[in-house]
Amino acid sequence: MKIGPTLTAREMVEGFRKGTFSPVEMLDFLLKRIDVLDPVLNSFYLTSAQEARRMAEASSSRWRRGEPLSQLDGVPTSIKDALSSVGHPSYRGSLAHSADRQHFNVDAPTVARMREAGMVFLGKTTMPDFGIFASGLSSKHGITRNPWDLTKTPGGSSAGTAASIAAGLNPLAVGTDIVGSIRLPASFCGIFGFKPSQGRVPYHFPNSPSLVAGPMARSVDDAALLMNIISQPDSRDFSALPFEHIRYDLVLSESVVSPRIGFIRDLGFGGLPDPEVIGSVSHAVEKLRGTGLRITDLDVSFSEDDLRAAERFYKARARAELVQFPEDRRKSASVLSEWSAEAEGQTAVDLYRDFNRLQSMRERTAALIADFDFLILPSVHVPAFEADAPGLPHGRLFEPWINSFLFNLSEQPASSSPCGLTKAGLPIGLQIVGRRFADIDVFRLSKIVEDVFGWRKTLDEMTDNLPTRKEAPWVEKQ
Repeated sequence: MKIGPTLTAREMVEGFRKGTFSPVEMLDFLLKRIDVLDPVLNSFYLTSAQEARRMAEASSSRWRRGEPLSQLDGVPTSIKDALSSVGHPSYRGSLAHSADRQHFNVDAPTVARMREAGMVFLGKTTMPDFGIFASGLSSKHGITRNPWDLTKTPGGSSAGTAASIAAGLNPLAVGTDIVGSIRLPASFCGIFGFKPSQGRVPYHFPNSPSLVAGPMARSVDDAALLMNIISQPDSRDFSALPFEHIRYDLVLSESVVSPRIGFIRDLGFGGLPDPEVIGSVSHAVEKLRGTGLRITDLDVSFSEDDLRAAERFYKARARAELVQFPEDRRKSASVLSEWSAEAEGQTAVDLYRDFNRLQSMRERTAALIADFDFLILPSVHVPAFEADAPGLPHGRLFEPWINSFLFNLSEQPASSSPCGLTKAGLPIGLQIVGRRFADIDVFRLSKIVEDVFGWRKTLDEMTDNLPTRKEAPWVEKQ
């Protein structure tokens, strides 16, 4: 085994343990790769080479002594712009934020746990304004691009996180998810992403009952290793679930006994699923049936009125954050400002009416799994769209979330696993949804799916071929 961009975190740690290579050598390789590729991808808005070197040197010393701090000691990772971290500016993807005038002396819970585990921070990754758009377009960071096709978006809001992992710039990282921001970019970038049950991973400030943080990685096993670390308790999050001493990596091999699975092709609102997406997911379902899994088709009928209420609610949430800043800064985030403007005309009664509708949707969503152990459906109903677009055409900026946001409302664990490619070579994700708090079961079924489709070879081939794409004069300068 030698240093390369397709190594998983597990493989890196094995190299550290055997002395085949050190965390410093791994870091040097990835920093050079970032220098070559990221000017095109734009997945990092900040790299912290000096800090990373100090962390890698300390880790190398621990490995030489045989005293690693954790299963991921020395493994390089990144920090999403949405997560606060000591010494790094956080903009939440927007020019509206006055990060240049703030002090950054607090680690978010997940960042604190990774620091305690001895992981190496390469820098911070991009996201769209306030994390509410399903693209890598940001008024602050510019356009982040999909490694599979540089003309396409990696998805949002964990845009830089997903793109950097798929491109082999780091093996795993933490994403955040309020309407689908882990699963959607995982789907678009052909990697694995896991949204935990609400409260499973401590979050501070817990400013929404549907906001979570979770692992994104090149493999289910790597995500499980990271989950071991970030699910550790943090007293700042009073809403967190009681901590359970679970080794997620050790339960992956345990079988899911005769699971009952419901297959949802279409949730009933928003645009119709892209034929290639639904065809690929349907084919994946048949392949899973061939392994003996019991899968039953499930008809669902949410409405356009449901979707409009959800979009108005999230517009109001975004607007409430946006109006904290001066008017000139608000205007600089033009897409966000225009999209959320409708909220200015809402009354408190309007907002509460939409909130109640979301609560009804939450109950209906939770009821979908009543006769099942899992639900499966496309992670996103369309493949990756244009890189310079904030969302789907004709103002359909919220529509990419239709297959994911409901399961944030219901607080259920959900993952996205690669299951195929479009004819144009864009990844398609299969979403697995579990019962509330059954995070372990979602990991187990996700591992089964990974083993069935053997996706890593496809991802590694794309990653290995990326250096040939670095000369791209047509790519917009960022």
